[in-house]
Amino acid sequence: MAVGAILGSLYATVLIQVWQGPLSTPVAAVVTIVVGLGAGCVAGYVVAPSLTIRPYRWATAALAVTPFGELVGGLVGGGAGLGVAALVAVVFVGLPYGLGWLVALATATMAVPIGVTVGRSRRRDLAALGLDGAPVAEPGAGGPRAVLVDTSALVDGRLLTCARAGLWLYPLVVPRFVVAELQDLADSASAARRSRGRRGLEQLAALRELAGVRVELLDQDFPAIDQVDLRLVRLARERRTALCTVDYNLEQVALVEGLAVVNLNRLAAALRAPVQPGEIVTVEIQDQGREPDQGLGYLDDGTMVLVDGSAHMLGAQVHAVVRSVRQTATGRMVFARLAPEERGAAAGGSLPAGA
Repeated sequence: MAVGAILGSLYATVLIQVWQGPLSTPVAAVVTIVVGLGAGCVAGYVVAPSLTIRPYRWATAALAVTPFGELVGGLVGGGAGLGVAALVAVVFVGLPYGLGWLVALATATMAVPIGVTVGRSRRRDLAALGLDGAPVAEPGAGGPRAVLVDTSALVDGRLLTCARAGLWLYPLVVPRFVVAELQDLADSASAARRSRGRRGLEQLAALRELAGVRVELLDQDFPAIDQVDLRLVRLARERRTALCTVDYNLEQVALVEGLAVVNLNRLAAALRAPVQPGEIVTVEIQDQGREPDQGLGYLDDGTMVLVDGSAHMLGAQVHAVVRSVRQTATGRMVFARLAPEERGAAAGGSLPAGA
C-alpha cells in the first residue's frame, strides 16, 4: 500500500504538470493528488499479494516437493543457460540501439528454461557423479539402513507379527506426523476410522516395547506438503530409507522415485503356502463372476476364487477343484470348477450342505 501510495502520488503530480489548464487551481491539484494517493493504496493492496506473497508461497511449496537432485540439476542447467546468454551479449554488444542486449535477453528467455528442464531430467547422471548432494552408498552396504513406516502398515498389524517372529531386521522409523494421523483417526466420529486409529496406536506401542526391535520417532516434517504420502516419499528419499506400507498406490509412487519398498501384502503372499492346481478348496459363493454361470468367493486369507458353474449357488459353501492360479500385483486369483459331487448335487436340483 505504501508503494502504491507513492506511485499514485507521483502519477497525480505528472497529471497536474501535463494538464495545467484544468488542474491549475490549488483545489483541483489537491483533489488530484488525494485521488491518486487513494487509488495507489487500493491498487497496491490488491496487486501486491500477487507479486510478493503468492509467488513466495508457490516457490516454497514447489521447492519443498522438488528432489534435491532435480534442484541441483535445474540450477546447473539454468546457470548454463545464463552463461550462453552472457556470451551472446558479449558477441552482440556492439549492435546499435541496444539490440545486443535485446538479443541476449531473448537468448536467456529461451536458454534458461531449456537448461533447467535438461538439468532436472539428467539428475540421475548428476547423482552418479556425486553432484546431487546425496551421500554415496558404501560398497557392500547391501540394503537400507532403516525402514520408514506409514500409517497403513501400523494399522495392518502384520508388521508386529513379523517383528515378534524375529523376521524384522531393520530399525523402524515412524514420523510424528504419522502418529498425529493415527491420533486423528482414533478421535474420529466414525466408529470404523476410530477403530483403525486405536489399532495403529496399539501396534506402535507394542512395537516400541518389543525387545530386539528398534523404533525411532522422527520429528522431521514438511509442513508445506499437504499429503502425508508425499511427505513420506520425500522423507524416505532424503534419509535414504526404505518405505513399509500396504498401500499399493503409495508403493507405485515410491518405486517411481527409486525408493526401496516393503509391501506387507507382497511379504504375506511370499510367505503364504500357494494353492496348487488339482487341490480341493471350500469356499462360499458370495457373488457372480464376469463369465456366464461363474460364481465368486474368497478364501480365509482373502484370495479371490472364481468357480465355474456356481453362479446359481449364492450363499452356499461349495467344494471346488483348483484349475489354475494367477498371481497379480494386487493379489492372487484362483480359477476353479465345482467338484464332481457338487456338480451332481446341482444337477439333481439340491443345494449343497451349508446353503
